Amino acid sequence: MRMRTINSAAVAVTLALAVVSCHLPESGSGTLQGRVTDASGLGLASVAVIYGDSAVYTAETGTYIYEGLPDGLQGVRFSLDGYYGVVRQVSIPDGGSVTCDVTMDILTSGWAVGMEDSGYGTILRTLDAGMTWVRQGSTGTIPAVNLNDVCAVDDSVCWVVGDADTVNNVSVILHTEDGGATWGNQAGTLPLMNIRAVMSRDGVNAWAVADSCLILRTTDGGDSWEICRTSSDVVRFTAVTTPDGVNVWCCGTDEAGGTVVEYSPDAGTTWNVLPVAAAYSGQVPEDILAVDSGTVYLTGSGAMGVLRSTDWGSSWAAVSMIPGDMSAMDACGEETVWVCGDRGMLYRTGDGFYTRRDVTLAADSYPGGTVSSVSFLRDALRGAVAVKSSTGATGTILYTTDGGDVWNVSSVPFSFSIEALDFVGGNN
Repeated sequence: MRMRTINSAAVAVTLALAVVSCHLPESGSGTLQGRVTDASGLGLASVAVIYGDSAVYTAETGTYIYEGLPDGLQGVRFSLDGYYGVVRQVSIPDGGSVTCDVTMDILTSGWAVGMEDSGYGTILRTLDAGMTWVRQGSTGTIPAVNLNDVCAVDDSVCWVVGDADTVNNVSVILHTEDGGATWGNQAGTLPLMNIRAVMSRDGVNAWAVADSCLILRTTDGGDSWEICRTSSDVVRFTAVTTPDGVNVWCCGTDEAGGTVVEYSPDAGTTWNVLPVAAAYSGQVPEDILAVDSGTVYLTGSGAMGVLRSTDWGSSWAAVSMIPGDMSAMDACGEETVWVCGDRGMLYRTGDGFYTRRDVTLAADSYPGGTVSSVSFLRDALRGAVAVKSSTGATGTILYTTDGGDVWNVSSVPFSFSIEALDFVGGNN
């Protein structure tokens, strides 16, 4: 296996390119200031306060100051992943200052996917943070395959990927732009393959990995997908992650069964292969999660536990020894991370896995079952997990409204094998 390292200069260039210089359509001497909060009154950090094609961002307390605005009535937008956008018309005094405080409501929609016992792919949607779910699509639009992963970009845009549709001889990349009212397959003329995972931040650029050596990419919202990487080091990819749409990580296994991570600093144009020395032979990576531009978590089967890298994936260390097989992760912020897996177990940390809390979910309804997926809203209080029976043939969804202290059974139209779920604004 060839060993390659991350080019630090390339990383620096990538970060520099990510800081785009924007200019106001007009400039002036007015100032807009205020505070952005959620429904509970808590300040929201990193909210984009947008005028024209330029923006400032709120501080940790939710406060912002926008200087140099022209006088008169101006339109200002407030935007943050996982929250409904807000638009305000404000009257800016010439040379003066005006206050505009804003409350943003969190998005509560999401999707879940898998396969029902009749063999048809299944897509469910929730609008109330996972309490109730309804089925979308039909046997005419959803192929008779197992659907493996879902990426909820916003209230309207979502991608779902699955195993190859051998009946119609096409791969499966399902896409909606209308909240799931209609679904279309974007796979086009791609080779026949089982696609394991998909990820997008903006609904325009997206990446997917196949149960082979292939990484796929689209830069036009899925109108066209291309193979951007045919790996000579990985024989089976399992997951993909990006925190910003520029830095992308994928995980998989090599021919010897070793764990490998591939990293792209330029949205998938070039790739670096990163062997994971902290993983042992026989351990299979199942999920990878980047929570900021330098910190990445990795989990999988074979008692891998949780591995963490703080240097873009160049080096890894075990931060939580968890027995059994882990399936998936999600994060709220940089240090609140959830990881789930077999025996109905869910683990939460609020400090980057220096400590963790164990939660047993499936003991009553599904003894010996597996928690196959976990996703939380941006408030880190409301979330849901997919739980499968020990045979994997049936399953259900559980939801929480208090950060995971209490879990309730969601209302779902029927029991089926649920592979993945994702809320809008989530990181998984």
